Amino acid sequence: MAAVLAGCGGSEQEPASSSVSPTPHTPSAPARPTATATFEQPLAIVMSVVVAPRPSGLPKYDRGDWSHWTDMDGDCQDTRHEVLIAESSVPVTFNDEEACRVAAGRWTGPYTGEVVEDPGKLDVDHVVPLANAHMSGAHGWSAERKKLYANSLSYPGHLIATTASANRSKGRSGPEEWRPPDRTYWCRYAKDWVAIKKEWGLTATEAEAVALREMLSGCEPSVHLQVLRPAAPAPDTATSPSPGPDLPAATPFSVPTPVLTPTPQPSPTPTPMVTPTSIPTPIPKATPTPTPGAVELKYDPAGPDRNCSDFDTWAEAQAFYEAAGGPETDRHRLDRDSNGVACESLPGGPG
Repeated sequence: MAAVLAGCGGSEQEPASSSVSPTPHTPSAPARPTATATFEQPLAIVMSVVVAPRPSGLPKYDRGDWSHWTDMDGDCQDTRHEVLIAESSVPVTFNDEEACRVAAGRWTGPYTGEVVEDPGKLDVDHVVPLANAHMSGAHGWSAERKKLYANSLSYPGHLIATTASANRSKGRSGPEEWRPPDRTYWCRYAKDWVAIKKEWGLTATEAEAVALREMLSGCEPSVHLQVLRPAAPAPDTATSPSPGPDLPAATPFSVPTPVLTPTPQPSPTPTPMVTPTSIPTPIPKATPTPTPGAVELKYDPAGPDRNCSDFDTWAEAQAFYEAAGGPETDRHRLDRDSNGVACESLPGGPG
């Protein structure tokens, strides 16, 4: 006879005499959630520069081949004054009704952080100097391309207004020889230098690349400098021996264009820090006496505005200054202390 077990939810029947014991239920352990760590990858900028040795037998650099400052857009403001207008932190004033020449403004020299309100104390600097461009591949450019480079306003870091003293201490030096005294400007300076060389197809030296990489290491976000090197030229097939009697004639082919290949990543061993080049203290020199007519004038005294960075030597600047009227008519403001001597800090000058 069966026993009836009643449950609160209904009834079910079980045999009265069962020899099978129910198996106890062991709950399985809940699945452990897998923790997924998310790491934010730091942003990085990759810039590249072509490194190649400077060719031998370069023609001599002549600053007169690089026509500047010119009025490229014909609005009466030459390139120098265009830069002064663009970089002043306040609206500039002009010294003529046609608004051709800047009389006053406010500029912060990027190399030193010095604030200047008199444009006569400023030079407009080619970040990559004309002489460096000449040695880095521009020696073969046409006169028109050199003029475009010397007056280019397409990239804001190509030409900058800086204090005359800083510009003259820099001269034609690259970053392996000279760096801005204000270290906070190193990152921007190096990025501008690399960007200009890439834009104009100019190369860098090994030492230049090392210095640029060190300066870029302080950027935020970090900047990695990729060094590219021209591949070795293909062998010359012009003198290849003619095929033997049992060989088919060779099919002519063109020599492939050299391909720039990235240099392998540098080893993690830290590069020794390069001590920035300090600004040397000029050595006092005896005041030379320029001989009238001894220095060839490269510029028309009645031409556009000039500053001391347009001259390579003091004698050249002094001759131009005297030809343009000397202390009586110093419209180019080459004699800032009104002592009758122009651009005293240039090579060969009294300062």
